[in-house]
Amino acid sequence: MTDFEKIKATVDFIDGPKIEIGDSHSENFLVELYEDIGGEWGIIYSNHEFKPFMWYKYLRKFRTKWRVNIWGIENFEPVLLFQHTYNEQDKKILLRFDSHSYDVNYRWLLKAESFGKSTGSEILVSSKFHDRLRKNYSGSVQIIEQQKDFIGYCETNGIYASYDIGKHDIQSNMWDFWESGGIFENHASYYASWHHPQNWIGLSNEDLFDNILRL
Repeated sequence: MTDFEKIKATVDFIDGPKIEIGDSHSENFLVELYEDIGGEWGIIYSNHEFKPFMWYKYLRKFRTKWRVNIWGIENFEPVLLFQHTYNEQDKKILLRFDSHSYDVNYRWLLKAESFGKSTGSEILVSSKFHDRLRKNYSGSVQIIEQQKDFIGYCETNGIYASYDIGKHDIQSNMWDFWESGGIFENHASYYASWHHPQNWIGLSNEDLFDNILRL
């Protein structure tokens, strides 16, 4: 089914998916968040008492193919009013590099350029080495300074999705669902933490990039 919008709602994937309804079409909405699991849609979040002008933010921060469905009521019957499937084509994607090594930042920058070409997206990179990277790089990626008001920057500049590329703490960012030692929300896929699909111990910096973006 092709994505469509019959109500005013917004979806972005800045530090994880955010869903906001700006429409009073129904007194209550049913909001569903799915992820693609091997070609099938597995439900992650469902709320049948979602109110007009309410928003919801999901914690998972690594790259995922998402789908958002919003249902309402028409003539006393449930009707699908909004569907959005994650799609990076012609979108702005911001990658925030978190490494104290310039060489690592530069290698990630080259991988970011390849990622942009393969997805048809416009890539922006935030790095503490922004000045030095600009001097030594002449590709298509836009290099920006690290932003103090990150959310404000994303809203102002129309960022569709953002990802933190770095080695984030695992222990403080897991759910430990069913004593699994990680996140296992839909009983189908296991993830090490909200930041990483798998533990980064043993991964090279290049593999870390690929793992967070699930390339």
